[in-house]
Amino acid sequence: MDNNSSVSPPTRLEAALGAGAAAAAKLIGQASSPHTRAAYGGALQKLGGWLDGRPLDDRNLAAYLRTLHRAGRAPATAALVVSAVRRAARGARELAPDGALTQQALDEIRRRAPASAGRGQTRGLTAEECDTVLATCCRPRRVGSRVENEATARRRGLVDGAIVALVFHGALRCGEVAALCWTDVDLSASDEVVVTVRRSKTNPLGEWASVRHLVGGCAAAVRRLHAALSPATAELVIGLGITQINRRFAAACAAAGLEGRRTTHGGRAGLAMELSARGASAREVQLAGGWKDASVIARYAPSVGSGGGAVNRLMQRPAKRESDG
Repeated sequence: MDNNSSVSPPTRLEAALGAGAAAAAKLIGQASSPHTRAAYGGALQKLGGWLDGRPLDDRNLAAYLRTLHRAGRAPATAALVVSAVRRAARGARELAPDGALTQQALDEIRRRAPASAGRGQTRGLTAEECDTVLATCCRPRRVGSRVENEATARRRGLVDGAIVALVFHGALRCGEVAALCWTDVDLSASDEVVVTVRRSKTNPLGEWASVRHLVGGCAAAVRRLHAALSPATAELVIGLGITQINRRFAAACAAAGLEGRRTTHGGRAGLAMELSARGASAREVQLAGGWKDASVIARYAPSVGSGGGAVNRLMQRPAKRESDG
């Protein structure tokens, strides 16, 4: 008797997992942002490698999540895997394999994870820290055994400064920074730079446009890069990938002496906190950062009020901190 006669053929999702990240990412669909497709595709590729031909069912998915937990991965990583599997299953027009066992594993991982699980919480950038990074990003740095010359440091630093400006005052996500073209950067006003974000994580199909305002040092950083490049309007502003942008942001913060884990997400979180400290309403913060749901802002700025143009109106005046009374 053939021992393989009872083995079911792989589902479309299982076949995609075995074929690699590109095949898995195709199931995610174009309705997701490039950043989301990359994150989900990578998570599915790793899951497929771990399965190594075994079926993707509730039991094996739960076992994989516990494997991630034992390896020290954060609960958010496990949740990302489940979200990726659900999205890919929908793209394959199949039932998602997660069930009670997967949910039990997720609950256990979240319950057992220490507060410091994973790589650590990213820190929100403050206005003072942003000024420090912008002031130091063009200074020569040591790269391996050599120190950059002035010209190289300036070329790198102009890009780094624009990245910092876009993720802080513009509150752009990393993928939005990577996709931004000069045609969506308005330099016509003397006191601000206006950026239009046409596609985002919460607006992957470009059904509406989100307008962001950069003022002060952040606006000046974008203007300096434009002046140095004299680019065509269709050219990308930064010209780097998502991973490179995050690394450049983190490196600029470290070179400026900032402590803690720094990612581009800290720019968005920092803007919410800064605007809240200056008296912006939840609606104003939501518009300034392009958040789809104002309730999300409470994660970063619990004291935000309930009341457009908050960055231009508020980010050129000092914030009122709790220590000020």
